[in-house]
Amino acid sequence: MDPAPQVIGVDIGGSGARAAVVERDEGGRVRLEGLHELSWDDGFDPVPLKEQLAYPGEVTASEEVSASARVARLADLIAGCADSRLVSCGVAVPGLLTEDGLGVLVWRNGPRRSTLASDLKRALEAKGMTLSTPLSLCHDSVAALRGEHMAHGGALRGVSNGLCIAGGSGVGEALIVGGRYLGLNELDPPLARAWELFSGDGSSLEDQVAPGRILGEWRSAGGAGYPEADGGAEASALLDARDAGVIALVERARAWFDAGDLDLERVALSQTLGRLYSEAEGRLKRMEERLDGVELVASSLRGAPVVGAVLRPEAGPS
Repeated sequence: MDPAPQVIGVDIGGSGARAAVVERDEGGRVRLEGLHELSWDDGFDPVPLKEQLAYPGEVTASEEVSASARVARLADLIAGCADSRLVSCGVAVPGLLTEDGLGVLVWRNGPRRSTLASDLKRALEAKGMTLSTPLSLCHDSVAALRGEHMAHGGALRGVSNGLCIAGGSGVGEALIVGGRYLGLNELDPPLARAWELFSGDGSSLEDQVAPGRILGEWRSAGGAGYPEADGGAEASALLDARDAGVIALVERARAWFDAGDLDLERVALSQTLGRLYSEAEGRLKRMEERLDGVELVASSLRGAPVVGAVLRPEAGPS
């Protein structure tokens, strides 16, 4: 009998990538077998978002160089997870996917690659690895939602109607509606994403909420360390604005559920955003009070998108 492939999930982010073997334990619960990580250290400076949106197919030479090097590093990361040469691999990616779903067309925090799936497949094959199924890409917001709903320890387990707000270098949102996983652009009616919602000063709601962008603003203003550890007025202003931004995202999703006569049962704050709020229980409680009845959970499942990249809705929670 042919050996079963190892299932490996990958999560690509603005600051690095993570990968792990995803499997079920004896109780049928979905678990990660260790989390392998890398940080991007190529000093890549992303093309301004407006330019990407205006010329989505025109990739710069620096993007080509950086993306090629990152594909090679991703192949090394995946190979380092595997005990077998036969693997099944799913990848969670940020930004806007290409029409065929096999590449990244727009990415605010990194180099675009319209042929990401095929390039990564070739890089793995060059290492002697075989893919048992076609390598698949999934938007990272939906992958985080799947992981929080389906994995052991996920913050949305048992929920039929919920919201996942995943924050790191950027912000991604996705909803579970009657057990279906949907990105904001898949809703009826669709909702604008955080990076598409701008205030009068030209900043976006993503700028207000994403931990990576808050840290960048803090450091550019001369702040040392992290605003969460500072306690001063300027740091508090940034964190209060983050709270207000999260509340705005939740209220918008709740209004969408209300319009369909559905209850928003729970909101999972995932990834770095979840870790930061898990260390600030007072802020989380005050936000819940302002939201009047919506349950906020700060997730500690760092590998949620890794799990969600390989698990499909039909697999079901466990």
